[in-house]
Amino acid sequence: MKKSGLNNMPRVRLLAIAAAAVAISACGGGGGGGGFSVLPIAPAPAPPPSAPVADNSAPCFNEADFREGTTVELEAAKLGADPVSAPSHRKSVTEGREMFAGANPIAINVGSETVQMLQVTENTVKKEYRDFVGGNILLYGKSTTYKLTIDPELAATRPADFPKSQVNSDSQAFEPPFSFPIDMKPGQVVNQKLSITKNRTFYGQSDSLSIPATGELTYHGREKLETPLGTFDTCKLSLKITIGASVISKDATQELWLAAEGPYRGQLLKGSDAKSSQLVTKMTYSPK
Repeated sequence: MKKSGLNNMPRVRLLAIAAAAVAISACGGGGGGGGFSVLPIAPAPAPPPSAPVADNSAPCFNEADFREGTTVELEAAKLGADPVSAPSHRKSVTEGREMFAGANPIAINVGSETVQMLQVTENTVKKEYRDFVGGNILLYGKSTTYKLTIDPELAATRPADFPKSQVNSDSQAFEPPFSFPIDMKPGQVVNQKLSITKNRTFYGQSDSLSIPATGELTYHGREKLETPLGTFDTCKLSLKITIGASVISKDATQELWLAAEGPYRGQLLKGSDAKSSQLVTKMTYSPK
């Protein structure tokens, strides 16, 4: 069979004509707009699609949680535990700003308890310190304060200079605060070097210890989660804290599922660590 002249044409010339034809076609051809037909040319590969907006993590954080007066009260059951086991309970109340670790972050009361022991009352308050600045969440640390108060009848039997109350405390601060954006894409990792400073005050004696650490937050993407509260689209994240340096170090990792929709948007629905997993079974969320 006789080969066409097109197939006998030198390769360089063929490519030049094809390129010219594409340029003319892009301009609408000649004066008549029809141009002339060209051999099909494979399009350049499209760039990989960016993560759809619906897959980002921003909806899983709620700015209301940083407003004074917002309250979250929940119960959670340990997965795999005996069904009759008592669920864990947590109530958090967003308070105002408070001095902590040389800064003025937002204090969140995550547990208050009063215990009466004979003629001594112990009030325990646990707080976490956070802030929301420029689209980023900053984690400052946490503290526990124990206030012991003796009964007035007991105080009357003690010397006049005997202390009627005593305040002890423990705190753990990130320096600098661990910071991450609320708007993350699936697979995005935030890694930050910091130090963890532990302070303790016990019956007037204080001590402090600072150790190097690394914080790593990974956003894994969206995941449907079935809970007793309903089925929700959630953001799955993991937070890994490595304490120490070199070969002398210790890791602690938590996996978190935060609601991306519905009346509990931004709230933790499931949490997991090396010891156990817990699923929220009841929740009352009152945002401000």
